[in-house]
Amino acid sequence: MPTIALINQKGGVGKTTSTINLGAGLSMLGKSVLLVDLDPQAHLTYGLGIQAHELDYTVYEVLRGEVTASEAIVKRDGLEVLPSSLSLSAAEMELSAMAGREYLLKEALAGLPPRDFVLLDCPPSLGLLTLNALTAAQEVFIPLQT
Repeated sequence: MPTIALINQKGGVGKTTSTINLGAGLSMLGKSVLLVDLDPQAHLTYGLGIQAHELDYTVYEVLRGEVTASEAIVKRDGLEVLPSSLSLSAAEMELSAMAGREYLLKEALAGLPPRDFVLLDCPPSLGLLTLNALTAAQEVFIPLQT
């Protein structure tokens, strides 16, 4: 699956907006698209009208190995979303001692049926969540504020 990470260490440059709009545009072209919200602020999740605080499973539980990615995916407006929540902020510390911690997302996505595109919305940092995105992605887009 072509997996693209949208990354920038700075916040407010359009990572989430670009991820949502790329996903929507590809979906309108008939492509199957999975959006993965790796930001604990969950702006992509909330931006698509998904109430993160009401979900049983998010990307946090997937990274911890409690559920599979397919169990946590939510369908919204022709897109599939692996949502985030505030609980993901604990992942950096909790997962830091795990062996292979940089491959958790890649392994979780490998268990999914193929999609035409997977878009990873990253947090505004270069921590473990972004490292997981870089490990899982074949391409990186770096949105910049002009």
